[in-house]
Amino acid sequence: MALISVSTQYDEEKIETVVDALLKNGYLISRKHLNQVVSDFGYVNTEKARAESLINALLDDDIDIIWFVKGGGGGVNILPYLHMEKERLLSAKPKILIGFSDVTAIHSFVNETLQWKSLHGVVASYNKDNKDKNEKKIQVNDLEPIPLVEQILSKGVFYQNVIPLNTLAKKGANGELRGGNFTLVSSLFSTIYEPNLSGKILLLEDIGTSFRQLDRRLHQLLFKKELDVSAIIFGQFYPLDPTDEQRLIYKSVIEKFAQQFNKPVYYYPYVGHGRKNHPLILGTNSTLKCEKESEYCFIRE
Repeated sequence: MALISVSTQYDEEKIETVVDALLKNGYLISRKHLNQVVSDFGYVNTEKARAESLINALLDDDIDIIWFVKGGGGGVNILPYLHMEKERLLSAKPKILIGFSDVTAIHSFVNETLQWKSLHGVVASYNKDNKDKNEKKIQVNDLEPIPLVEQILSKGVFYQNVIPLNTLAKKGANGELRGGNFTLVSSLFSTIYEPNLSGKILLLEDIGTSFRQLDRRLHQLLFKKELDVSAIIFGQFYPLDPTDEQRLIYKSVIEKFAQQFNKPVYYYPYVGHGRKNHPLILGTNSTLKCEKESEYCFIRE
């Protein structure tokens, strides 16, 4: 498994802790694709250097898993470099990429262009296994353990307590799961890198967005010329340590959107920048089903 970072700079002093946590979970670690020389914008390196690190990891036959150390910003900037190497990468051994947030741009590339599966889940440096036991302050994903990737890929995932937000959702949905961070997903709209989401189940989560900003962004989805998705699943949007009022207002904004959207819409706030971030497999078929006597649905991959 290779550690990598193509976004915002990471704390190099914490890498040993990250490696120790992964080793305890049975992973063999390679650091040869980590290359941090902080840029003027606070990214781990220049755009070209970041892209080269990732491309080298994607082409490395000794690697099965590529785990991103951190998100942040800058991932979308390297898409041109990845597309320039499309033909070489299409001949590479498929790998599982793991991460979320800014990693969404990279997920989109491997899911759409390379047709690889990937895992929307915790980054290597922020999870339950990496939290300092003496740290009292809550942190992103501090209740989510490092996932057992081999088990997830062989057995799949199954989560209950998915909330249907409109009548169509109660009928269930099926399709390939795509998406991730709403900011990154929408940044690709109307660009040459926008993926084909027709018939797909779209996952959306985000942080740092007020409920009014979320309302505006959801209207963008309503007004979008083409959004022929099979369904949308909304993860967490409210703050890391929310009040009851915040939980309610964000859910209400999404529910209002669901009543206007002509496709199934679901709510599962255990994915994203919260204390929990349950892993989901992108680029594979997902099924949402609702039992007649239950107010909840489930997702199975």
